[in-house]
Amino acid sequence: MLFSYSLLMTSFAVFAITAVYSSISDMKKRSVNSFTFLPMFAIATLYYAYIHDYYLVAFTIILMVATFIRTDSYLYFILPITAFVMAMILGAMSIGTIIAVVLTLLGYRETLFGIGDVKAEVSYILAFQYISRPLFGASVFAISFLIYLSIFSVLAIAAFYVHAAIIGLKFRGIHLAYDEAEYSRNRQKYRVIGSGDQAIMSYRMPFLVPINLAALFAVLIGLPQMFI
Repeated sequence: MLFSYSLLMTSFAVFAITAVYSSISDMKKRSVNSFTFLPMFAIATLYYAYIHDYYLVAFTIILMVATFIRTDSYLYFILPITAFVMAMILGAMSIGTIIAVVLTLLGYRETLFGIGDVKAEVSYILAFQYISRPLFGASVFAISFLIYLSIFSVLAIAAFYVHAAIIGLKFRGIHLAYDEAEYSRNRQKYRVIGSGDQAIMSYRMPFLVPINLAALFAVLIGLPQMFI
């Protein structure tokens, strides 16, 4: 596998800017500009062209296009499947490509992941699945990324519940009882479900923060020692 440290440094610089901007945007507005992760897709495409793996160039472009169309369309579902079949037939299959396809499919109708989250996850995996490998031995970036994502997501959720308890908010199952003062101060952070005495507040977790932390740890550290 060809490797370029200059391309890696460029990739990491683009990632750092993308991660900082998207994290701040998600924390403040719970949204991010649609084109924020386009440079990371471009980095992935550039790298695969550099190593002359044109199957993966096409694979990356197909998944990128999928994340920029309506998530409730059948085409959104068809494109990742097409990319998977193409990779399988043409010998471009890897752990990273499989996970990238699965994550894209999980964004269908945005029932599990928001499309911004999907763009981040897929673009990071495609950009770093090969480029970063020499930095951390035999670890595979995509697996490392998923492990750290699970860890940081759990920590972020736990931190929210601890904070909510400290400031005196009341819980209704996994949600919060509607609190007018809290909601008026942080409208972008909550989604109100129901009305009247039955109203609850569902916290909108800024998942781009754990996603970006997971990618950072996966690049710099690789697979946690407990999993090696």
